[in-house]
Amino acid sequence: MAKWNYVKIGDVCTVERGGSPRPIDKFITDDPNGINWIKIGDATDSMYITETAQKIIPEGMKKSRYVQPGDFLLSNSMSFGRPYILKIDGCIHDGWLVLRDNGGVFDKRFLYYYLSSPSTYQKFKNMAVGGVVNNLNSDMVRGVTVPIPKMEEQIEIVQTLDNVSNLIFLRKQQLAKLDELGKARFIELFGDPLGNDKGWQKALIAEVCNAIFGGGTPSKSHPEYFAGSIPWVSPKDMKSSVINDSIDHITEEAIAHSTTNLVPANSVLMVIRSGILKHTLPVAVNSLPVTINQDMKAFVPNETVKTAFLLYFFKAIENDVLAGVRGVTADNIDFKAFQKRTIIVPPLALQEQFVAFVTQTDKSKVAVQKALDEAQLLFDSLMQKYFG
Repeated sequence: MAKWNYVKIGDVCTVERGGSPRPIDKFITDDPNGINWIKIGDATDSMYITETAQKIIPEGMKKSRYVQPGDFLLSNSMSFGRPYILKIDGCIHDGWLVLRDNGGVFDKRFLYYYLSSPSTYQKFKNMAVGGVVNNLNSDMVRGVTVPIPKMEEQIEIVQTLDNVSNLIFLRKQQLAKLDELGKARFIELFGDPLGNDKGWQKALIAEVCNAIFGGGTPSKSHPEYFAGSIPWVSPKDMKSSVINDSIDHITEEAIAHSTTNLVPANSVLMVIRSGILKHTLPVAVNSLPVTINQDMKAFVPNETVKTAFLLYFFKAIENDVLAGVRGVTADNIDFKAFQKRTIIVPPLALQEQFVAFVTQTDKSKVAVQKALDEAQLLFDSLMQKYFG
């Protein structure tokens, strides 16, 4: 690679903060011709934002920021520093910054990859300010340096990263299809879990659990709490149906001084608060004891249900659960209402038949997951090579 020239983002891009009309509920509309209201929860694993869950009335534009296809969005709070490319127009709230490459010096995908690289994220993290929630502001982002390779080099880098990124996407699709196979087998054996068309016994979810744990965050004023070896699972770790580790780890002392608990292995973990709940209900089984943060719940099944059965029961009622997700700035499952739900309790012999099927499917998942991990490792090494 030729030596790159570096400039400040503010020298080549316009950087502006979003705004929110308040109270936002008065501006939300069901009119399909309304203006797209772009929230963090509308972002997915893709580099693009293509649709929104909500719209606002035209009057809301006066107190917000209008954005257009091709603009960059950068989250400036919560999961700060995450970039996305817009394929739609709409309005953004103050949890977003918009970046406009007015001079066309970037291939948009190149800027996306650079802004999403670990080295750039570390720059954002070092600058972010705040108490419980870290924030970026426009001036901070304007001061971040970015490389400007020749356009042909940008395109070459992008094509290489896109090829590996597409492979990662295909592996994730394979895992999703295997997951769908498990759901289909669940319905075949047990019928519709909501309609209970096979007449199984029913119980409250709490009645089939030895415990239901909530989570918590140890005090950030004690950084030593986060220097342990006990996995501390949060929504960002819930990327597969089995949790073998987590990004963050805490100490036994941290558990003693927070509201989180040690969750035994072979429990079912669920995300109850996250923007991702607009799209999916992340649930997983932990293969080792873990702790969880406040955006999670953990279900420890008793002798009446098998862990795999409970996991796939939650997967089977996913759409019904997501239909009740509420929240404007954060998306939440109403957990009090969730605990009042009933669960079908088929005979253990039939559950064990399902577990045997899932065990075989999981073997295929392991092979696909290995290929996914290898592709991810290649992608990470390329990002390190290009962006340091």
